[in-house]
Amino acid sequence: MPLFNRPMTTMQLSSAASPAVPLPDAVPLPSSDAIVDATTLTRITQTGAVQAQPAPTSPRVKPRRGARTTAGAQPRLQYFSPSSQPPSLTAACTSRPLPSRPGRPNRDPSTDVVLQNIVTMTSSHSGIGLSTTAAMLAMTLSQRGRSCALIDADFDSGCLDLLLGVERESGLRFNQINAPLGKIEGRALNDELIDWEGVRVLPYNTWTGLRPEWWEVQAVIRALAEANDVVIVDAGQGEFVETMPELQHGMQVVGVELSVMGLARVRAHRARLSAWECSPPRLIGIAPRGAPRGRGIVSIDEAESYLVSPVMGPIYANTSLCGDVLDGLGIRAVPKNCRKAISLLADAVERTLHRESADCG
Repeated sequence: MPLFNRPMTTMQLSSAASPAVPLPDAVPLPSSDAIVDATTLTRITQTGAVQAQPAPTSPRVKPRRGARTTAGAQPRLQYFSPSSQPPSLTAACTSRPLPSRPGRPNRDPSTDVVLQNIVTMTSSHSGIGLSTTAAMLAMTLSQRGRSCALIDADFDSGCLDLLLGVERESGLRFNQINAPLGKIEGRALNDELIDWEGVRVLPYNTWTGLRPEWWEVQAVIRALAEANDVVIVDAGQGEFVETMPELQHGMQVVGVELSVMGLARVRAHRARLSAWECSPPRLIGIAPRGAPRGRGIVSIDEAESYLVSPVMGPIYANTSLCGDVLDGLGIRAVPKNCRKAISLLADAVERTLHRESADCG
């Protein structure tokens, strides 16, 4: 069995010098007290010699959670950390500087570039129909002649391709994105995505266990924002919103479940968005699924009174749409009982885009 068939620890390296494996004098082994971490690259020659290359000064980056390895194979490692980016690349993929807070990645505040065509959609809890609402909004904007991209950034639930019925279509998934330098060419990425009803879709498959790093999410959002009129990000409960300016400074849309518990949760969720310095959100009411007729549903007027903010909607559950999704047909059209609310939301998005473009001009 070869001696060097897997990544070696410091102890293994220190004990590897054996009379049976002569090593060239020009490439000495590191001493026993040397620190060899995941960013040290070792290359094994056919003679069994170890050639050590100098490790970068960036901190250690652990393998992604869920990465699978086979016997005798090297585990997948990332030889990159945000702090090791060259200044020019860092400046190209960051947004306006934000005040430093505990837990926020340390980004280079050298630029003030903010993309204003990003719509960040979040909700206080999962299962209310946020992804369906995001998909119907993207379809409506596409039908109005807007080039639109739909990003599945809900890394706890995901499976947007299953919801749309395009899981068998060829195209990139978020799990396949690799942007070690935090930069992706927008049009090239756009052409590799799934085309659904004129909308470019980037889904995420939760069963792979490979969650993207924040700089990969940022690179994807910026690339697609440069290549499309509008980018809709299904951000779930806002996992990346706190630490990503692109998701903070775009238009915020919050799905509101029209129930007593849903309104209480939205109040807390909106307070979190405010603490994260996000722009004031637009609220879209979504009727709870499975509620008995005439019971358990809070009206729009009651929701506006409680939240002290306008609420669009409501979006009602639709049995035909639910049946299509369960049969694998996906969302084929916006149901009649949802068209008014989705149209109002699309109007708000277009007004925001028009106002931002006028301010930039």
